[in-house]
Amino acid sequence: MFSRRLCFGTLIIAVVLGLSWLDVSIYRYGLAKEIIWLPRGIILLPPYLLCLVLLTREVLRLLNAAGLHPLASSVYLGTLFIAISCWVANVIQQFNLEVMEIPTSKGGWHWAMTASFTALLAVAGGVILAFAAEMRRYSHPGGVTINLAGAVFTFAYLGLLSCFMIQLHMAYGIEAILSLVIVTKMCDTGAYTFGKLFGRYRITPRLSPGKTLEGTIGGILFACAGAWFWFDVVLPYFDKTSTHFLGWILFGLAVALTGMVGDLAGSLIKRDSQMKDSGHSIPGFGGVLDIFDSILMAAPVAYVFWVFGFVHMEKPL
Repeated sequence: MFSRRLCFGTLIIAVVLGLSWLDVSIYRYGLAKEIIWLPRGIILLPPYLLCLVLLTREVLRLLNAAGLHPLASSVYLGTLFIAISCWVANVIQQFNLEVMEIPTSKGGWHWAMTASFTALLAVAGGVILAFAAEMRRYSHPGGVTINLAGAVFTFAYLGLLSCFMIQLHMAYGIEAILSLVIVTKMCDTGAYTFGKLFGRYRITPRLSPGKTLEGTIGGILFACAGAWFWFDVVLPYFDKTSTHFLGWILFGLAVALTGMVGDLAGSLIKRDSQMKDSGHSIPGFGGVLDIFDSILMAAPVAYVFWVFGFVHMEKPL
C-alpha cells in the first residue's frame, strides 16, 4: 500500500509540475507573447476539467449509495458550467488588461469581484438547470426534493469550491495555486507519516478511525515547513518577493487546518454512503476525491490570503 502510494504520488507530482511548467512557459515566453495572445491556464484547464468530471462521477456514486439520485447529465453540465464560467470571466479580465490595456489591477478587488459575481451567476444557473431537469423527468411524488438537494450540493462542493482554485491561478499566477497544493499535500503527508509512526490518540474514532492527534500535529508541522520552503526559498530563488515569516506561518496553519476539515468532509460523505472509497481510479489513494477533498476545502482560505496580500508576490508568473 505504501509503495504504491509513493510511486503514484511521485508520478502525480511530476505530471502536475510538468503541466505547470508548460503552462507558464507558453504564457510567458511562447505563443502568448510572440505569435498569438493566449490566456493563462490554457494548458492546465483541460486536465483540471477532466478531474472535475471524475470528481462529479465519484460524488454521484456516493450520492446514489446514500439514496440520492439527481439527474447525472444536469449535474455534470452544471458543475462544468460553473468552473468554465469562472475561467472565462478571468480570461476577459486578463484580455482587457493585457490586450485592450484597460486599467485594472491584476489580482485586485475589481478583478476578484467580477470573477466572483460570475461564479455566483453560474451557480444560480446550475440550480435552475437542476430544477428544469427534475421537472422534465417528474412522474410521481417522492424523491424530487432530495434529488435537487444532491444536485445543488454537488454544484457547491465541486463547482463553487473549484472556482477558488481557478481564481487563484488566473489572478495570481501558478505560484498561488501551487502554494495551495504544496501546503495541503505536505499536510496530508505529515499526517499520514506521523499517524503511522506515532499515532495513538484518535480524534474522530467514528468518522475516521485513522485520524490521530499525533498525525494532526505532524500534518501542521509539515504544512508550515512546506509554506516556508515555497514562500521563503523557492519563490525568492525565482526573483519573487520574500513573504514575511508571519505570513507563511499563518498560511500554513490556516490551509492545513481547513485541508484537514476537507479530508474529514470527504470521510463524512463516504461514511454516510457506507462506502470505503470514493473510487479506485488511483492506486494507493483510492479515488480522485481522495486527492482533491483537502484542496477543495482549503482553496477559499488560500484565496483570502492572496486577495488580502498576506502572501502577495509582486511579479506573478
